Amino acid sequence: MSRRRARKQAFLILYQSDVTGAPVESLMGKWLAYRSDLEEYARRVIRGVMGEREALDRILSEVSIGWPVHRMSAVDRTVLRLALYEILHVEDVPLDVAINEAVELAKGFSGEDAPSFVSGVLRGAADRLLIHG
Repeated sequence: MSRRRARKQAFLILYQSDVTGAPVESLMGKWLAYRSDLEEYARRVIRGVMGEREALDRILSEVSIGWPVHRMSAVDRTVLRLALYEILHVEDVPLDVAINEAVELAKGFSGEDAPSFVSGVLRGAADRLLIHG
């Protein structure tokens, strides 16, 4: 299993849910019907992000000064939620790996300034929560 692939799957489903309001369980079912595979790690992270979404958004709002979560692009918001969930709740994902993977997603799916924005917000969250990689 490739965690990078699973993160991308999770990102795409979480993003679609954020934009459309569709429940992630329904979107995962559609994904499976269309693509026939969804990594177990992707399912775990999707459910985790949705279960912790309010807490994740609260932290992100506190550290992204001038950028409340609701004003961020849906892509950036989704990348940040995914990475912050991994930082806080997935023990075998080091801080630097979570941040680097988030930056890669931002490079692939967001604008030119997104990678540095994502990195800065996640490092700010880690500092605030006293998490060091």
